[in-house]
Amino acid sequence: MSAPAGAECPRPRIHVLDFARLMAILLMLQGHTLEAFVAPSAMDWNSLHWQFWGQLRGLTAPLFLLVSGAATVLATRRDPAGRIPLRQSLRRIRTAAMVLAIGYLMVFPAARLADLRWVSADGWRIFFQVNILQLNGITLLLLTGLGALTRSARAQAAWSLGLGLFILLAAPWVAGVAWFAHLPEGLAAYLSFAHGSLFPLFPASAFMFLGVGLGTMLLEAPEAERLRRFRLTALGAGLAALLLSLLAERVSGALLPIHDAYQTGWASSFHRLGFSLVALGLLAAVAEAWPRLAQALAPLGRKSLAVYVVHLALIYGTPWTPGLMGQPLHTLRAAEGVALIPAVAAATFILVLLWDRMRTHSPSARAFAHVATACVLGYAILF
Repeated sequence: MSAPAGAECPRPRIHVLDFARLMAILLMLQGHTLEAFVAPSAMDWNSLHWQFWGQLRGLTAPLFLLVSGAATVLATRRDPAGRIPLRQSLRRIRTAAMVLAIGYLMVFPAARLADLRWVSADGWRIFFQVNILQLNGITLLLLTGLGALTRSARAQAAWSLGLGLFILLAAPWVAGVAWFAHLPEGLAAYLSFAHGSLFPLFPASAFMFLGVGLGTMLLEAPEAERLRRFRLTALGAGLAALLLSLLAERVSGALLPIHDAYQTGWASSFHRLGFSLVALGLLAAVAEAWPRLAQALAPLGRKSLAVYVVHLALIYGTPWTPGLMGQPLHTLRAAEGVALIPAVAAATFILVLLWDRMRTHSPSARAFAHVATACVLGYAILF
């Protein structure tokens, strides 16, 4: 049966992105678990396995952001004139606002609003630090605006690729500006590492912008060719980025201002981009070889926000609850930390799936879950 005239035909879900997002989530979860519980003295950075683990830690965020950028394209609908419907843009703005709110609530500097007056300057500085959720929310807003200004997926991809490369290349100069002397703390934290931000816009948002190009390629490829083209594109672009990182090591010293080579250096940025793209290509090969496996695991990748929030709440607690693991941080041996990973992962996914089951069981259950969450949070903040 054909769709009614004027109705939008839903696009088929492209499972490789959700499968890759799940792999990034698992990398993130194991990284946070080991980092939180293993004693620093047990981490021998001269050993090959800890060096490999460090590479995985640096790979997680770029991989996740590339997939997030690609997913925004696949979720975008345009009318015959190439415009994105206002309702869709508003829905995406609401999503970005929710992600930002969750990111800041997780590090709320006081247990109650009344206690905010006692928060020290260091406490506010920690609150305003930009982590992955704040970065994701702001970049999603920027991509939403870019989508509204362009009239085709290709135009949006071209602008996104250009902006992504500009952000990577400009990062050493942006990081050198004393932003905290010119902007409020909450804004300057998006542009500088100086006060502890882990993912300022320069260079971290570049990965999400660059991911838009991958998403557009997937969108336009014939269905039978999608995985093969995605694999070849990701592997080819990854190898090119790795070659650029080698070239940047030789030439960037004479071109760049004084900067932190790991945080904002061209060689480091292209290195992370290259390995992330290669990882995406390898994951695409797995999805190509075992499509049923990728399709079966993909739904878990769509719950990335819930997994992120729940596993951090389990490990570190929240401003209103202690961590649930009952284990002092930074005290375990390496083997004990590795053994704890399955426990954290199992507890996280069980809680996420139970929450999702409750929300999707019926419209009334979904409404009750949202109202109950808002009431509990409101009570915690006020009392």
